[in-house]
Amino acid sequence: MKETRFCAFAMLFAGFANSGNAAVTTLDFNNIPLHPSNHEISVSKPYLEDGFKLTTLAGVSFQLSGGTIYAIMPSSPYWTGSVGLYSGVVTNHGSAFLLEKQDGGTFDLLSMDAASFWTISSGRQFSVYGYPQAGSFVSQSFLLDATTNTLETLYFNASFKNLNKIIFSSTYAQVDNIKLGVASSISSVPLPGAAWMLMGGLGFISRRNIAKALRKPR
Repeated sequence: MKETRFCAFAMLFAGFANSGNAAVTTLDFNNIPLHPSNHEISVSKPYLEDGFKLTTLAGVSFQLSGGTIYAIMPSSPYWTGSVGLYSGVVTNHGSAFLLEKQDGGTFDLLSMDAASFWTISSGRQFSVYGYPQAGSFVSQSFLLDATTNTLETLYFNASFKNLNKIIFSSTYAQVDNIKLGVASSISSVPLPGAAWMLMGGLGFISRRNIAKALRKPR
């Protein structure tokens, strides 16, 4: 019984220690100021938020600088209720968003919101490419709905883990609320008060058991 109780304590403590092992960051673009009289405004590149940077690329192999980053404003017919971003087209070369961590680290892509500017199906295709640290790439494609001012949430499968970067469509749709998983060090996460109480209790139990052992006749 004593061993079972100790195992339960150990598992509970492990749960506390690991509870902060992954953090979720959402890029919501809410720090971009609103300009109610404009349909959209241009945003400086790279756009920086919460340790991530967003810029644009163009060309067949994404070797060229991409289009201007635009932010949708409240007077736009495509306003969804919050600021969304899209990229202007580079003539004959298109444009795509490139998202990376500022420090060059890895991350997971969990989900993002998107809304197409088109109602026809050919304009509602939306593809995302992830580039894992291990090499090669993964991809996932969606057909966005035809409601051009309503965001829908796109969820990504388990292959979008430990990524160095993602590249995705940006000229036919706006994006918002990009949810990213970022690994964090266990040692840097403060333990909840309950965990400290548990540690103290285990320490008390250990001291009491040692004292009993010393009092036993040999």
